[in-house]
Amino acid sequence: MIDLSYDFIITLQKEVLRRFGVEVMLPGDCKHLSLSILEATTKLVSETTLKRVFGFAVAQHSFSRYTLNTLSQYCEYKDWEDFQLHHYKELNGAPSVDNSKWSDLKTKADAVSHYTILTLKNRSGISFGHTVHRQYCTAHIERFLESDYAATALIAPAGWGKSVALVHLAEHFWFGKEARYKQDICWFIHAHAAGSLLLKGFSLSSWLDNQLNLGNGENFREYFASHFDKKGGRLILIIDGFDEIAVAGDKLRLLYTKLEDFVYSNDLYPWVKVILSIRSNTWSEIFQHSQQYPAFRRYWYVGPEMDEETNINLPPLTEQEVKAILYNHQFDPGTVRLFSENFLHKLRHPYYLQLFCQLNTGPEQTFVDEHLSLFEIVSKFIQNRVFNSQSNSFKIKIIEKLLCLLDLGRGGQYIDKNLLLNQNADLFPAYKELIADNILVEENLSQEIMFHVKVRFAHNFLLEYFTAMHFIQQSDQAISESMLQKVLEHLPQSPYRVGVFIWLLRYAINHAQTDGIQRMFYLPLSNIEKSHMLEYLVLHYHHEATSQMELKSIFPAGYFKKHPLNHLITDDFIHFRKRKVLNALLTLAEAPEDKLKIRSILFTVALLQLDAEQCELELNNIKKIYTAENFDEDLWITPYEISLFVYEFLKFGIVNEAIKEKLYSYKLYHNKSSREAISVSQEIVYRNMGVAFILLNDHAQLLEFTTSLFESHPSLPHQKTDPFRLMLLCWQAQAHLGLGNTQAAERICKHAEQILKRYASDYFSGKYLESLQKMIYARVYYNEKEFNKAIRTAETAVEVAQKLDFKLLALMNFGLLNKIYQQLHMEKQKHDTLQQIELIRKSTSFKQAVPNFAL
Repeated sequence: MIDLSYDFIITLQKEVLRRFGVEVMLPGDCKHLSLSILEATTKLVSETTLKRVFGFAVAQHSFSRYTLNTLSQYCEYKDWEDFQLHHYKELNGAPSVDNSKWSDLKTKADAVSHYTILTLKNRSGISFGHTVHRQYCTAHIERFLESDYAATALIAPAGWGKSVALVHLAEHFWFGKEARYKQDICWFIHAHAAGSLLLKGFSLSSWLDNQLNLGNGENFREYFASHFDKKGGRLILIIDGFDEIAVAGDKLRLLYTKLEDFVYSNDLYPWVKVILSIRSNTWSEIFQHSQQYPAFRRYWYVGPEMDEETNINLPPLTEQEVKAILYNHQFDPGTVRLFSENFLHKLRHPYYLQLFCQLNTGPEQTFVDEHLSLFEIVSKFIQNRVFNSQSNSFKIKIIEKLLCLLDLGRGGQYIDKNLLLNQNADLFPAYKELIADNILVEENLSQEIMFHVKVRFAHNFLLEYFTAMHFIQQSDQAISESMLQKVLEHLPQSPYRVGVFIWLLRYAINHAQTDGIQRMFYLPLSNIEKSHMLEYLVLHYHHEATSQMELKSIFPAGYFKKHPLNHLITDDFIHFRKRKVLNALLTLAEAPEDKLKIRSILFTVALLQLDAEQCELELNNIKKIYTAENFDEDLWITPYEISLFVYEFLKFGIVNEAIKEKLYSYKLYHNKSSREAISVSQEIVYRNMGVAFILLNDHAQLLEFTTSLFESHPSLPHQKTDPFRLMLLCWQAQAHLGLGNTQAAERICKHAEQILKRYASDYFSGKYLESLQKMIYARVYYNEKEFNKAIRTAETAVEVAQKLDFKLLALMNFGLLNKIYQQLHMEKQKHDTLQQIELIRKSTSFKQAVPNFAL
């Protein structure tokens, strides 16, 4: 007889632990337990078998009678039958037990389910206590249970958290202390167990009949349909891991046929329901073909999130769920707050989150920097899913063919599935694993007549990784001059090319190819590309805690005099997350201009954060750098003076009249000197002058100043991707608003919006300019009395500003929202906004900021 019920497995586990003398079993204890059993019984139960018994590994089939007998003898029983008989008598002798057929079946089901739950908890990649209950899954199952559908499934690629989600669902609905449906029977099994049963001739209905001991051909569903008063609730069958890996492919269709028969036969029994977890590729190949039959959709509930192209109905983790898991892992909330939206979006993939948490086990949490972590996560993911696989040679062959068809990324992202496999049957199993492991993704673009399936890498950074490794392999694992030239010539400038170069840089660092690193920085790359590469290099050495002298040794003496750092430091560095990088770059800076540029950005960041104390520190540093010995420029006002003017105005509410007089004499300077290239010192002065005119509420002067800048530097208006130009345009729009020229402001805002949308990923990824543009656009809508648009735009700008911790921009948006809410008599929203303003006021010693920007 096939024993799938495990009625007393949990009881046997407890007895074994009591005899072994421990309260909780750990994977490492299995070896010692095996020796203890051998000494007590002279029979060997392997460490691997014990791991299956205690749920640390998947039980591919029912436990052998030898194993159950030996463990029973270890607990001083004659055999497994004697063990069960003893505990049957205990149960039957207990007066509180309900001996009805429903209760009897529920007892068996609970034993099976508890064992499955324990197994899945022990196998969770993230410690189960640190995982979270996903609200989407709860809503999905609630809708399913209340519907007339007979079956549903959680459909997603491998590593998506399906099994963990099922455990949380089982505890929430049926097995937790406050379970909602305690009277239901929930039979939670793994597909390994179901497969071993069904492939030996059993059907699901006959198996359930046997568990109820009905006999004589009586059907459990018919029995409870005719004895409705004896039915306690629903009967839920959960099967986890219904996929290609759990059951061999040629047998999976047989298993599906038996499952389908069971589901369809429940038409008259809506209280019998089936829940599966299944991989997307299995759904596509085995289940989805049934969608041509109307019955399939009538019986199967796939939910509103179902994506028919990728065959996924379980969305990734939400950002809040990701943060909750990180907090459960004792990540500092301040550290988590530093993570960018882009990185948190990557961590929404449960398997990447798992790898990130594993990288940061222990108290030090050394890989918390997102730039380093993302590359380590991807590398580890590929190592586990491709190179450590038994079919790695076939997988690599498929990936190489895909790279060839994509022309190493130059030919787009998608290719036809038929072209990739070319009817090569040897590649099919490895291809299915690549799909199942979320290395590759199929998108079904089929129409009624044509069958059209496209294949792509699941994520763009996988394409970047494999492209970089392709070039490395072609050059005999050396970052040579010729190889770098091939990359440069083959790939046009794009974020994709930057990603490939950073993978090459990482390889050179890890393999101590210092010459290769130097060659990369001598390439004719754009400044923005070199900026990203330099940032990764600095972070790597900072993480490795190597001395700054070693980082300096990467570059020959005088390198940053010939190639100034200030060309690589863009507005993307106006971000609180970049402070660590900027301070590290100070150690590389050789020219005074580079040090001045870095210090001025640190001052700007502190100003936007309304951190008065940090502003004062940076002011002192700027004063030391900008001396007559270091700079011979004929500036009418120094970077220190204009920065001091802004600082004193916000800190003390005073106007430094001497500096103000210099501020308004800029016209004389422009008339005397007109240069094509804007120096570092000039740019710092220009940026802070715009802020000063805004503080003084002098919109006419702000407009005249920005106009004169464009006239003095004729090439500037044509440099669409220059962040400085875009900032000047935003100031012009703000000046027009202050002067009542709403149409002119709107025209500039629309142009700035188009520039940001078109070039954001290449040139404006820092989000600072986006927040500024949206703030001004919200005021345009307010002036035009389009209050709904104004509210939505201002709220978006606030959200961006708060994520950047730019309190100054947040204040300006809150001030606008306060006006709108007051005008529309939205008292609750107005109250909440005033509370936010008060929080900012309490957090800064820039006491003039609130009355100047918010009220």
